[in-house]
Formats: sequence, structure tokens, C-alpha cells
Amino acid sequence: MTVLGVDACPSGWITGVSDDTELYVAQYDDVETLWAEHDDAERVLIDVPIGLPETGRRACDEAARELLGDRRSCVFYVPPRRVLDAGSYEAANERHRELTGHGLSIQTYNIIPVIEEVGTFLDEHEAARERVIECHPELCFAAFAGGDPVPDSKHTETGRKTRRELLREELPGSEQAYEDAMERFYRKDVGRDDVLDALALTAAAREESLLSVPEGRDHRIERGTIAYPEPR
Repeated sequence: MTVLGVDACPSGWITGVSDDTELYVAQYDDVETLWAEHDDAERVLIDVPIGLPETGRRACDEAARELLGDRRSCVFYVPPRRVLDAGSYEAANERHRELTGHGLSIQTYNIIPVIEEVGTFLDEHEAARERVIECHPELCFAAFAGGDPVPDSKHTETGRKTRRELLREELPGSEQAYEDAMERFYRKDVGRDDVLDALALTAAAREESLLSVPEGRDHRIERGTIAYPEPR
């Protein structure tokens, strides 16, 4: 069984690939190229919002933030669909405030291109829709830690060390895959935290079944749902 964990990175998409024989990390310029190489994958977990609201905020983002407690800021609120084509941050921020009652963070504005790329891809590839599932790496790490969010940021040495330790327990071969990626990719193209996030999603993708937020939603067929592993 082949499963993927996919995260956006400065050079495109960083992907953990796990099958019956090996685990490795690969980089792709776009989702179309990634899918062309792995369209036989049984499950693809991706850290990109799938399914945008018309107004207000997504219930799955609210629920994910609640699960993460003090680490809630790791989950960005997804902008309504009509914000995507605003054309500038200033226009997007104004439209976002009209539709949600809140301002738009610059971090969220900067991920609009990857949201659009994945949305267009899924609209055009019916076969991918039940296999490409939204996930969040911090929910995965929290599950691997017994349900408690990792307190230290993934951008710190302590935070990376903790996440690597959790991955060693959950994903055999992850340490070597991480080290190989660090040697093969420039940091300007692929960050350390990008690789850790992709591997966390890969570990979750290997699970027999996944939970969802909001509770009771089916992440395989319903957009606006975030999947995550059962806490250990």
C-alpha cells in the first residue's frame, strides 16, 4: 500500500512516500506532477485547506484550534471563497472583514495560491477526491504524543527534536528519511519543519482509520473536514 504525506514548501510540495518496501521524501513543483507519479496512492494526506466557506469561519478550523489549546495559532482560519480573487492583500483583507467580521492575517493571505492550486486540481481529478484528504501536522503530533499538543514550536531546536522523537516511534525509517532530505534539498527550497510535517502526515496516512473534525463528518467525502490519527 502506498500512502503520501504532502506539505507545501518554498519550492512547491514536499512529500513523504511510504509503501510496502520503503519510506522516502520527494519534492515536486506542482500537485499535477505529484499526482502523475503517485496516482495509485491509496491515501494522500495534505496540509492544505480543502473546501472553503462562503462566509464566516469553518467549523473544522474552530474544532482543530480547540484540540490544540495553547498551540491553536498553528491552525489558520481559512478565508471565504470570494476572498481568493481579491487581487491584493488590502482588497482581500477588506473583503474578508466584510464576510467574516475579522481581518485577514498576512500568513493566511500568503497561502492562497496553494489553496487555489489544490482546489483546482481536485475539481479536475475526480479520482483524487476520495483519496486526497485535508490533515494538519500539529494534530498528528498531538495524537502521537497521547493527545497533548507539542508545546514547543517546530521552528525551534527543542520543538524539532521532540517531533523527530515522536516520528521515530510512529514511522520506522523516518529519521533516515529526514536526514536524507536535509542532505538533498537546500533550506531555501525545503525547510526542516516542512519535512517533519510531511513525515507526520505520512505516518498518519498509514493508519487503518482516522478521526475527523468536526466530529461525525466523513473526511473521505466531505470537504471542510480535517482528518487526524487516534491519540495514543
